[in-house]
Amino acid sequence: MTNTSQTPETTQTPETTMRAVRFESFGGPSVLTVAEAPIPEAQPGRVTVDVEYAGVNFAEVMFRRGQFPVDLPHFPGLEAVGRVRAVGAGVTGFAPGDRVAALTLGGGGNAEVVEVGAEHTVRLDGELAELDGALAAGALCNVTTALGLLTSAGHLAEGETVVVLAAAGGVGTAAAQLARSLGATTVIGVTSTPAKAEYARGFGYDSVVSYEEIEREVAERTGGVGADLVLDSVGGAFRSSVTALLAAFGRHVIFGNAAAEDVTFEGNHPWYTNSSLVGYNLGGVAGRAPALLRAHLERALTEVAKGGVRVDVKTLPLKDVVHAHELLETRASTGKYVLDVRA
Repeated sequence: MTNTSQTPETTQTPETTMRAVRFESFGGPSVLTVAEAPIPEAQPGRVTVDVEYAGVNFAEVMFRRGQFPVDLPHFPGLEAVGRVRAVGAGVTGFAPGDRVAALTLGGGGNAEVVEVGAEHTVRLDGELAELDGALAAGALCNVTTALGLLTSAGHLAEGETVVVLAAAGGVGTAAAQLARSLGATTVIGVTSTPAKAEYARGFGYDSVVSYEEIEREVAERTGGVGADLVLDSVGGAFRSSVTALLAAFGRHVIFGNAAAEDVTFEGNHPWYTNSSLVGYNLGGVAGRAPALLRAHLERALTEVAKGGVRVDVKTLPLKDVVHAHELLETRASTGKYVLDVRA
């Protein structure tokens, strides 16, 4: 009699959960947790991405503080780099395993897997093939925003003068470099501390000064004419005084409110001051001009890949997301924080 034994087949159970950053109430950085969450599935027109690197932005600080209406619980994260996990119905041009960078504007990028619209996803191949993953994650929002601010919102022309508030941040450092390449003659940065000013000077500014010194600096640099373009993510009381920095027909572009203090402008303000007040919101551009955002996204990544824009990335493990928010919120940060989701 022959005794035969068979080894039972091993069945691997598919993963159903992942680690993801979330908050269930508005407040300080401590409301953030890294918890288990269901892995999303790719819906029609969308892809899922196994995330390797995820950026952290000041916009997420404002979401967390309740400055913008988001549903609770909220899963933050506006940018992610990794490999396509699955492709939803109707999506072309992507396949599982493709290395990609994606604007995750619906949130969820600070997680091991994120679902994102295919229109906001770029394959990292061709001239983008050698782009470092952490650099790509650090460029997605900041360099794309800087490009949009200077071109579509600010209409920067060759020979003009640009002033950048929060000059040491991720958008500020990118804006200085792009402004120069787009033809600005003079680029002036403004920071809150001497240490930040010293840091920002390494990104192509002609000068970097404090908020108390900026009016005199602009007057001296422009012969009293004023700046053509001011990029303002700071808000607060200083926002009301920006008009005094502007040349005739100068543009004041608002794209954030780090101070969490709003100010009021009268409807006649642009008329009386011969100035323009312009807003830029990345999510708004995505909803109303998706083709334009796509073009800016691809150009931003290409500029970084070619070395035209340097991004200073500081990488932290996913579990240190609270610390990243603390640094951003205290305005002690410089450059860009990126989470290593694999760590």
